[in-house]
Amino acid sequence: MAPKGAWLSTWRALRKRRSDFLTFPARAAKRKGMRRALLVTILLAGCGSYDDLPLLELDRIEPAEVETGETLRVHGGGFALGRSPEVVIRGRVHRPGEAPTFVDARLSGTVQSESLIEVPIRDVFVDAVGGRATLDGSIRVAFRTDDDRRDVFSEMRARIDVLPDTSALLRTHGAHADDAHARAAKSFGVELSKEELGSVGVRVASVEAGGLAARQGLEAGDVLLGLDGISLYSWRDFLPDPSTRESTVYVAREGLRGAHALRWPHEVTERPVDPLSLVLFVILGLGLGWLSPLGLAARARPVAVGASTTLVRAGLVLALAALLVWLPELQWTAAWILGLGTFASLSALVSRQRFEAVSFALAVGGALTVMMLTKTASIAAIVAAQSPSALRWYLAQSPASSLAFIAYVYALAAMSSRSGLVASLYLACAAVLGGAIFLGGWPAGGAVGAVATLAAKSAVILVLARLLEVRARTAIACSGLGVALAMMTPFVNLGGLYPNWSALVLGAGAAVVARAVLPPLRHEAAPAII
Repeated sequence: MAPKGAWLSTWRALRKRRSDFLTFPARAAKRKGMRRALLVTILLAGCGSYDDLPLLELDRIEPAEVETGETLRVHGGGFALGRSPEVVIRGRVHRPGEAPTFVDARLSGTVQSESLIEVPIRDVFVDAVGGRATLDGSIRVAFRTDDDRRDVFSEMRARIDVLPDTSALLRTHGAHADDAHARAAKSFGVELSKEELGSVGVRVASVEAGGLAARQGLEAGDVLLGLDGISLYSWRDFLPDPSTRESTVYVAREGLRGAHALRWPHEVTERPVDPLSLVLFVILGLGLGWLSPLGLAARARPVAVGASTTLVRAGLVLALAALLVWLPELQWTAAWILGLGTFASLSALVSRQRFEAVSFALAVGGALTVMMLTKTASIAAIVAAQSPSALRWYLAQSPASSLAFIAYVYALAAMSSRSGLVASLYLACAAVLGGAIFLGGWPAGGAVGAVATLAAKSAVILVLARLLEVRARTAIACSGLGVALAMMTPFVNLGGLYPNWSALVLGAGAAVVARAVLPPLRHEAAPAII
C-alpha cells in the first residue's frame, strides 16, 4: 500500500491538470483577441502611411562624362510613358584645388521608352556643381502617383564627371593657375605630361629622384587616374584638396590590373613654424614633462642585460630592418603583427606568464592607431606620410599617435629584461615596426643607408624601453585613449594642432628622458642616535 504522502502528491497533480484544462479555452480566446487587435492596428497603420514605392528599375547611366548641351541617358525599366519624371542627383562634389561640397540638383527628363529616360544637361546644372567637377553620389528617378501622395522611384549609385567646354576652361585657367598646378605636382616629386589622353588619366612625364613619388615606386609612363575624389582628365585638374593634410592618388601602370591608391602628404600646404611659438611650446612641454603624471610615471630601470644578449638583439634588428626595406611583400603591418603574435605566444609558453598577451595587445593597439590615422595598412604609405623632419613623425604628429607611442614603449619595457631568444625576436620585430610607423622609417637614399637608418631608429625604441618604465594602468589608458582619438579622425581634424602639439611633445619628451637618465635627487635621512 502506497504511503499517505504519495497519494497526496498524486491528488494535487490531478487537480492542477484539471485547472489547466478548464482555463485553456479562456487563455486561447485571450490570445486570439490580442492577435486580432494587432492585425487591426497594422492595417490601420498601413492605410495611414504614404511611403514611396521602390518599384522602378535602374540599370546604368551613360555617359560618365557630361558637358553643357549633352544628354544624360538613364537605362532601366518600368518608366511611365507620357509622364514627366523627376531626376535628382545628389552627392559630394570634388573640384580641383577646393574642399568637397554637397549638391542636391533636381533635373527634368523625358521618357523615351519604358527603359530609357533622357536628361538634358544645361548650364544651371554645370553652375550648380561649380564647373569642372566630379560628382560622387546617387541618382534618383521618381514618378508621382495619381493620388499625388507618394512617389514610385528607384535610386542607384552614380559617379559623373562634369567637363565644361573649352571656352569656359580658358576663362577659368590663367598663367597663375598653370603655375599652381606645376607647383602642386612638383611638391609630390612628379612632372605631368601636357598631353591629354582623351579619357581619364594623366601620364607622368618624369619622377624626381628621391622624391615622395619615387619612394612609393612611381615611374615615368605611369598614369594618374584620380586625386582626392576627382577624376583627372588633364594636368590642369591636378590640384590637391587644401582642407586636408594628405592626398589620395590613384595610379595605373601598363601590365598591371586595376588602380593602386597612394597617400601623399601636403608638403606645399604645410604651415610655417613660428620660431617664437616653437620655443614657447617646448618650454611648456618641459614644464608638463616634469610635473605631469606621465613624467612621474617614468623612472630608471635597474635591470641589466648581458652583452651577448645585446649583440643578438642588434643583429636581429639589423636583419629585420633589411627584410622590411628590401622585401615589398613584408611592407604590410599585418605581416609584422602576425610575427609579433607568434613570438608573444612562444614567449608565454616558455615563461608561463600572461604579460606577453598584454604586451602584444598594446603593441597592436599602437599600430592600429597609426593605421587609422593614415587610413592604410601599408608600411610604405605610413613612412611616406612622415617627412624627414622629426616634428612630422607620428611620434609627435597627433595626440592619438603620441599616446599610442607611450603604450607601445610599455609593450617592450618588461620584455626587454628577459634574455631568451624568443623574447629577443619579439623585441626586434616590435622595434623595427615601431621605428617605421612612429619614427619616420627609412630615408629616400640608397638601400644600405635606409637599412642603417631604420635599424638606428629601432635601436632608439629599444633604448627607451630599457630606460623608461611606464605603469601598466597608464599604458592601458594611453592605448585606449589613442585608439578612441584615432577613431574620431573622420570627424575631428587632430592634425590641426600642428605644430603646437609637436613642440609640446618635444619638450615633454626631453623632460621625461632627462628624468629617467639623471639620478634622482634625494636627501638621505640622518641615522637616529639612541
